Amino acid sequence: MDEAAIAAYEAVVLAFLAERLAAMGSDAGGLANFYLRKLETGRVLSRYDRELLVLLAGEASIVHAGIGIGQLSAALALQGSEVLGFEVDPRRHGAAEALRLRLALRERYTICAARFAEGLAPDFAAAGATLLFTNVVASWSEPDYAATIAAMQRFGRTILDLARFGEARPEPADRAMLADRLRQAGFDLRPLGFRAQNTEFVEARPLHLAKDA
Repeated sequence: MDEAAIAAYEAVVLAFLAERLAAMGSDAGGLANFYLRKLETGRVLSRYDRELLVLLAGEASIVHAGIGIGQLSAALALQGSEVLGFEVDPRRHGAAEALRLRLALRERYTICAARFAEGLAPDFAAAGATLLFTNVVASWSEPDYAATIAAMQRFGRTILDLARFGEARPEPADRAMLADRLRQAGFDLRPLGFRAQNTEFVEARPLHLAKDA
């Protein structure tokens, strides 16, 4: 998406957010402070959202785990990718579905009301897809981590932020521990060098798929 397309998209989403807030309020409308700040600033897509749009341009299939209200996943679909999103919170899921319908994205964008690791179908063609995690700070349990990392093994690559994967990790040492865990689980990690502050996005590729290829 070029700057003109991003500006037009953000205008539509900002209008959607304002209407939903007025009609339903922030709680019932699924609009946490994270989204209210977007209304205040007039900026829907964060810096890392924009960097991800560039990185994933032309990607055929994307699975986005934890989409929130779907402002990034909808933009990825508008950019041409087939997007499968997961959002377990019923209020945010409702907002994401409403935004999907507002943008007339019935064909390329599907949303599941489930956790990613539990909701991903066994026959989904994951090896040819990119798995994406953004701003996932839900304080996962150890079984959550184990199930998610196991599911990641099915994908050709996973894009994730070491600073916000399962919980917030502001300290570099905590991010390094997560990176070590992923390497021990059989992933090759490549830093993506995003310029967005307080992020550490990496690409994780399972070594077993590389060997099979």
